[in-house]
Amino acid sequence: MADAIRLLRPLQWVKNGLVFLPFLFAVDIAWSVGNLWDIPPLLGRLAILFLAFCALSSGVYVFNDLMDRNADRAHPRKRHRPIASGRVGIPVALALVILLTAGGLAVMWVVGFSVLLVSLIYLVINVAYCLGGKNLVILDVFAVASGYVIRAVSGALAIDVDPSPWLYTTTGAGALFIVLGRRYAEVRLASQDPSRQRPVLERYSQPFITQLLTISATAALLSYTLYTIEAENLPDNHTMLFTLPLVALGLFRYLCLLNHSSDAEAPEQLMMRDLPLLATVVAWLAVSAAVLLING
Repeated sequence: MADAIRLLRPLQWVKNGLVFLPFLFAVDIAWSVGNLWDIPPLLGRLAILFLAFCALSSGVYVFNDLMDRNADRAHPRKRHRPIASGRVGIPVALALVILLTAGGLAVMWVVGFSVLLVSLIYLVINVAYCLGGKNLVILDVFAVASGYVIRAVSGALAIDVDPSPWLYTTTGAGALFIVLGRRYAEVRLASQDPSRQRPVLERYSQPFITQLLTISATAALLSYTLYTIEAENLPDNHTMLFTLPLVALGLFRYLCLLNHSSDAEAPEQLMMRDLPLLATVVAWLAVSAAVLLING
């Protein structure tokens, strides 16, 4: 049972929290300070969507581990995964893939047909990634980053809010930064033959991945800055700019960890285990909520 739970990668579920992000910025659109009774039903729908994404994403993780079981055995950490180590058999893993995927999609259908369609796109991209897309340089990064954007878009659709261009731009730029950071850490921490751990790493030389990471960090910070100024549903007095230093602090802290932490290959572990980074995220949420509520 412990190995089966580990196979679901519950630490990765923190990424599914992105479905709640559109709610925060839907003030005066889906809900308002003057009518707080609208909030519980919306949060309830998002909570259900969160659980559905946990099931669907776990199904994808199990499928990925099935496809990667031979390569994982060459990785110093991944060789201990339940399937690669042989502690969970292939029939059990296949059954988990079917149950988790079908269950997640069924719940998303209940949440909304548009949510189901977006989730199917997520599933198709990730299956293609598992079946060979992960070996295509650059495209592998965009495939993983798309999952972050799809989660945020699904959250907006679940509460009947039209996803804005800023949602795509800001979430996409931030996702590229996180995923490229993971590749950077994998290259830094890899042994003499990184291609045995992940074939595509052979194409990501240290100078190349450093350039990509620098560009993505700049794009993430710039897109968020423009979002706080130009987004129509944010306060006209531009007080959301008060959150900009926290975003910059989070980006810089993440870059620091990428260069020094042994857990840098797992962004979700960095966020949960590094107190300064976690505190920065919590502070950003608190300041953002305060600005939106005061100006609401």
